[in-house]
Amino acid sequence: MSETVCVVIVTFNNAGMLENLLQDLHTQNRPPDQIILIDNASCDQTESMVKFGYPSIQYVKLFKNAGSAGGYHEGIRRAIDSGDFIYTLDDDVRLNPDTLSEILNGFHALERISPFRVGAVRSVGDKHPERVPTRLAIFPWRGTLIKADVIREAGLPSPDYFLYGEDLEYSLRLAKKGYMFYWIPSSICREGKRIQDGKRRAEVFGRQSIRYQDPFRLYYAFRNEIFIYLRYWSILKLLHTLLYAVKVMLMILMAEGWTGRRALSAIARGLNDGLWGRLGENRHYLPISGGK
Repeated sequence: MSETVCVVIVTFNNAGMLENLLQDLHTQNRPPDQIILIDNASCDQTESMVKFGYPSIQYVKLFKNAGSAGGYHEGIRRAIDSGDFIYTLDDDVRLNPDTLSEILNGFHALERISPFRVGAVRSVGDKHPERVPTRLAIFPWRGTLIKADVIREAGLPSPDYFLYGEDLEYSLRLAKKGYMFYWIPSSICREGKRIQDGKRRAEVFGRQSIRYQDPFRLYYAFRNEIFIYLRYWSILKLLHTLLYAVKVMLMILMAEGWTGRRALSAIARGLNDGLWGRLGENRHYLPISGGK
C-alpha cells in the first residue's frame, strides 16, 4: 500500500492568497491525498471560495478564532488518522509543482542515511544558501513535513499558546525525544508578500530593526517564548528573549514616545503572564485581520 500525505492549512481572512496556494496544491506532480483546511472564523470570501471552487477539500470553519495554535491543533488532530505524512502550510505561501514530491523524496533519503531519527523536514525559500540537506534547530509550521507516527508518539501540539510559539514548543518537544530536523533544498515553499505583515521597521542606534507592530502580536510572542523557554530550561534563550523585549521597548519609546503605551503594556503583560504560566486566549489581545 502506498504512503499517503495529508496537507494541513490554517487560514484567517486571507481568501486571495489562500486560493493561490490551493491552485498550487492541485497542480502538484505528486498531489496530496487529502487537504484539511482549518478556517479560524474568517469573515471574508474564504468559505464560498473553498466550497464552490475546491469541494474535495475537508473544510472546517471554527465558530471562533482559535489562533494558530488552536487551528493547527485541530488540523493535525484530524490528519493523524488520514495519512502517513502531514505537511503543514500557512495560507500565504506558494509552491512549485514538485514541492511535495521533493520533500517526500528528501525525507526518505535522510531516513536511509541519517544515524539519527528524522522528526521533520522543511521546504526552503528561493534564497536558501545550501544545495544539500542541512540540520535545522527548530521548525515553524510553514512548509514542514512530519511523519504521522512521530506525532502519535509525541502527542498533538498544544492549543494553549493561542498565537505564536506552539511550533517552537513542538520542535523542542520532538528534540527532547531525540528527533532531528532538516532543510530539503530541492523542495520550494515561498512566503507570499502581504500588503501588511504586522511588522514595523525602524533604525535603532544606527541599525535597522524589525518588530511586531500590533499589541496583540507583541503580547503573545513574548508571553509564549518566555513560558516555553522556562518550561524547557533554555536559560540562554530566556535571557535573549528578555533582552530583546528591552530592545523592542526602547524602539517603541524612541519612535512613538507615550503614544506607544499600548504596545509597551502588551510586552510587559506578556512577560508577566509568561513567567506565571497564564496561557490561552487573552480577551484584551484579540487578533485583527491577518492574525491567525
